[in-house]
Amino acid sequence: MPEYKSLKDHVYEYLWERINDRSLKPAEKIDLNNICESLQISRTPVREALAQLENEGLLEKLPRRGYVVREINMETIKELYTILGCLEGLAAELACSSLTQDDFVNMNRLLEKMDESIEKRNYRQYDKFQIKFHDVYISKCGNRELQVLISSLKNRFIKKGYSREEDQNLYETLKISNEEHKYIAKLMEEKNVKELQRFLKEVHWTVHTPTLL
Repeated sequence: MPEYKSLKDHVYEYLWERINDRSLKPAEKIDLNNICESLQISRTPVREALAQLENEGLLEKLPRRGYVVREINMETIKELYTILGCLEGLAAELACSSLTQDDFVNMNRLLEKMDESIEKRNYRQYDKFQIKFHDVYISKCGNRELQVLISSLKNRFIKKGYSREEDQNLYETLKISNEEHKYIAKLMEEKNVKELQRFLKEVHWTVHTPTLL
């Protein structure tokens, strides 16, 4: 049965996508009336969606200006990585005993798809597969609030394009990152929880990890 989405949810997804694809740029003011007209809805669900996006750190409410798209700097990224490393380490620990052979087959399939995406320089596709990879074990952690918190933090990483000059550096970084994914999968299969937590916290979720920001 498909999940029911409220008007607020639809507005939230509409705005999140526009922020994510840079249709709405950092520091740009959100035009509430324009959103209402574009989506043919009242102000209430729009205000609710704006409040949620502010709460999640994607928007900022300024005096006499209203909501603007928040720009995330490197210091904020480092802080988010520190939190995510701890939270994903906990999720991985909780999930280890629940992961099945089908889960490991799925993870290995995604690892192969990520390798293929890197070789094709299709970084957007890589990003989608790496999200699915992490979701395999996060979804098995058995703690709904932890899942929501991790998802909310990751939603703050806004995507951007890359220039040709940046391409080779990103290519090499993503290859390293996917080797880390392979090690994570190996540790999970071995149920080596202590090393898994350390690796996620101290290695994988550090500033070298590509965010596609």
